Amino acid sequence: MKHMQHVKPWVSHLSPYVPGRTVGGMVKLSSNEMSYGPSPKVISGLKRKVKEVFRYPFRDLEVKEALARYVRVRPENIVLGSGSDELLEHLVKTFHGPIASHYPTFVEYPTWAKMHNVEYISSSLNPDFSFDPQRFIRETEGSRLNFLCTPNNPVGSIIDPKDIEKVAQTGRIVAVDEAYSEFWGKTLVPLVKDYPNVIVLKTMAKAFGLAGLRMGYAVAAPEAAEALEKVRAPFNVNYLAHEAALLALKDLPYMRRTVKAIVRGREIVGKAFAKRYRVVPSHANFIFADVSPDTPQGFFEKMMAEKIIVRPQPRFPGFPGSWVRVTIGTSAENRKLVRALGRI
Repeated sequence: MKHMQHVKPWVSHLSPYVPGRTVGGMVKLSSNEMSYGPSPKVISGLKRKVKEVFRYPFRDLEVKEALARYVRVRPENIVLGSGSDELLEHLVKTFHGPIASHYPTFVEYPTWAKMHNVEYISSSLNPDFSFDPQRFIRETEGSRLNFLCTPNNPVGSIIDPKDIEKVAQTGRIVAVDEAYSEFWGKTLVPLVKDYPNVIVLKTMAKAFGLAGLRMGYAVAAPEAAEALEKVRAPFNVNYLAHEAALLALKDLPYMRRTVKAIVRGREIVGKAFAKRYRVVPSHANFIFADVSPDTPQGFFEKMMAEKIIVRPQPRFPGFPGSWVRVTIGTSAENRKLVRALGRI
C-alpha cells in the first residue's frame, strides 16, 4: 500500500511476539504464570478499588517504598514499569548501543534492539547452556548495553553472580533480568551497590501472580534510575497494578508458600520428564526439555490432546534437540501432566 512508504524500513523485519496459547477448559502450562494466583488479600482488596479506576495512578512513591523494603534498597533505586518488558525498552531508549546478550535467551532482547534500529550482538552459551564470561566479553566486544538473564528464559539455567561481576567490570551497562529470582532463592540486587553500571530487572508477574496487571520494576543506582525516569511515560503503571503491588507486598508469607509449592512441583515434574527425556536443571518456575525423537510441535499436539498446553520452542542453532518449555502448575495440574506423560 502506498502509505507504507512512511514505515521505518527496519520495522518490516520485526516479528510480533506470540504468547503461549490459552484455551478454556485446558491446563495452561505455556506462559510461566503463577498457577496458584495472587494472595487472596490482593483479590479482595482489588474488588474494593475497582470503582476508583476513573482516577489516574498516584501511588508511585508508596509502591517504590514498599518494593525498596522488599529488595532492601532505597526508593530512589526503584523505577516502575508496566511489566519488566517495558523497562527493557526504557533501557534501549536510555543507553547507547550496540546491545549484546547470550543465546539462547529471552526473545525480546533482540526484538527491542531491532525496533529501535540498534545493532545487536549475540554470544552463544556453552553446549550445556552454561555461561562463559570470558567468551561473552570477547564475542561482544564493542557493546555498551548487555542483557544477562538469570534464571534464563527459556532454559532455566543460572549465571554465577561472580561471572556477572566480571562482565560489569568491563564498564558496560549490565542489565540483569531476574524475573524468576524468587524461584532460585537468590537475587543480584546487592551488585547494584558495588557496580553503578548494573541494573536489575524484576517483576511481580511470576512469584506474586500479577502477570495480568503488568507490574515490573528496575533496581538501579540513583543516577541510572533518574535517567530511566526521564524516558518513562506518564502513568505507565496502572491504578490497579499499584494497588495490587502494595497488597501483595503486605502478604509475603503467601508468596513464599506458593513459591515453595512450585519448587516442589518443579522437582516432581522434572523427574517425570527425566525418565524419558533430557531435562536442563531449572531454577525457575518451568522446565526445559528435549523431547526427541518427537518434534516440539508433535509433543505440543500430543499434550493438547490431553488438554494440556505447553510451549514448543524453535530450533536453536548449535543446540541439537527438540525443545519444549513447560510451566510448573499447581499440584493438581502437575499430577495431570505426569499422568499425561505416561499415556503419550
